[in-house]
Amino acid sequence: MKLKSFRLRINNPKTINFYTKILGMKLKKTFEHVKGTLSILNFENQDYCLELFQEKEENSINYLQKPDDNYWKHSLFIDDIERVNTKMKEYNIPIGEPYQFGDIGYLSHTKDIEDHQIEFIQKTFKQNTVPSTQKKDYPLLENPVLGLLTIRTKDPIKSIQFYEDICGMKLHARMYVKRSNGFTLYFLGSPELTPPSLDIDALENREWMYQQNHLFIEIQHYWGSEYDDNFILNHNHQGCQLVKFEGNLLILKNKLLKKNIPFLEKENQQESKNEIHFSSVDNLKILATEYKN
Repeated sequence: MKLKSFRLRINNPKTINFYTKILGMKLKKTFEHVKGTLSILNFENQDYCLELFQEKEENSINYLQKPDDNYWKHSLFIDDIERVNTKMKEYNIPIGEPYQFGDIGYLSHTKDIEDHQIEFIQKTFKQNTVPSTQKKDYPLLENPVLGLLTIRTKDPIKSIQFYEDICGMKLHARMYVKRSNGFTLYFLGSPELTPPSLDIDALENREWMYQQNHLFIEIQHYWGSEYDDNFILNHNHQGCQLVKFEGNLLILKNKLLKKNIPFLEKENQQESKNEIHFSSVDNLKILATEYKN
């Protein structure tokens, strides 16, 4: 299987303009469904997509991200974080100042107009910043990469096994963060990628990852949450509605049957694709479609 996209629910069609006119994504396709409108966006020269779904039924409740949400944020890999921050301020978009977060990355944080969390990650650490040429055809003066979908888990072992065994991904990097009570970050991507080191804790794998034209899944695990009965992952579907993979559905079906994972087979007549719907071990909805050349 290959990770293709993830879907956010939106209330305001102006959110699409934020992603196209501010961040520089392209509106690739629009589908009209019985329940609403699905917009597919991506950055130029990247296959991975962001899906925005606006339901026909009016919903005035704004999205509010919480620490126990299964979905946390999505991240963009960029060349020059200082320049990007300057442009975001020129567009009157609130954004935090860039900072080198330990040996994790050179980061800044913002939100779209419906409060979905967005993280900018420079492709190099601050001390390794390399001057890059401005590209005036893009709103941020560069073409970002949709690099990370970040989700949370109470059981990182089961979660990683699910994405590796069922979805065909591979763990490429791990980062320990001692802030507050502490948490660990796990980064999964295509098994076809070759990081500099086979050691998932290796420092060099981090900048390497941020320099890939690739969408990774980042899994966050709060230390001790597996023993906290009061910490229950919340699925706020105004956040991430689903994650989409593409591949051989027959092989996927056999894997799901072997692992006793419930699934639903459907035919999407509008998009002329067969689909399998199932859920991760953390109850994140997964949609798989048949790979077509």
